[in-house]
Amino acid sequence: MFFSVGIPVLRQAVSIAGCMGIRAFREEDIEEAGQMAYDVWSYELGRTDPALNRFIHEYLVRYYDVNRHYSFSIAAGRLAAFLLAGFKKDTNDCDRWFERGLSFFSPEKRKIAREYRSYLDRNGDAVKKIMGECDVQMGLFMSRVGGTGRVLLQNLESICRKSGVGNLFLWADATCNVQYYGKNGFEILERFENNALSETGCLETYIFKKRLN
Repeated sequence: MFFSVGIPVLRQAVSIAGCMGIRAFREEDIEEAGQMAYDVWSYELGRTDPALNRFIHEYLVRYYDVNRHYSFSIAAGRLAAFLLAGFKKDTNDCDRWFERGLSFFSPEKRKIAREYRSYLDRNGDAVKKIMGECDVQMGLFMSRVGGTGRVLLQNLESICRKSGVGNLFLWADATCNVQYYGKNGFEILERFENNALSETGCLETYIFKKRLN
């Protein structure tokens, strides 16, 4: 969850982030980032087996870990915040990890996990249809220390501007802090409903854009 903070709090957060240090997202961050995602969103799949639920949320992190030149974290002892972003053409081998791990679950549980992947694909495809080749998509963005999320967002925007990135895009559904993005200069381009997840039902989903250059 993200909060709009006042200038004094933001300065304190920048100081905290400076002490912790912004760095590129790393392989060793994946497991802890998956736990952060699980801690926030596991309730959506609350009727599923906890092991499957945890597996799905680690997959969520791996799914968006596509370009570490545009993905960052803040940590000091433990992960405080992370932001995963990349271009529309960026890919990885997360589906190989997904299918290998899924083999340990029952057919019924595999169906739930594949529904979740379809849910991600549906939202991602909707964003990519309107992105340009020089645009960047923010895939996953989480913080558990107040203000550090905004520090990461500002860092990404600065790097994108210097690199000639035209726009930042992202999707967020009704389970996210949608208001956060409006407060940080993003505009809603589209709204649609995603019914890929039988566990959650239909989720209203938004595509956001922020012009950078």
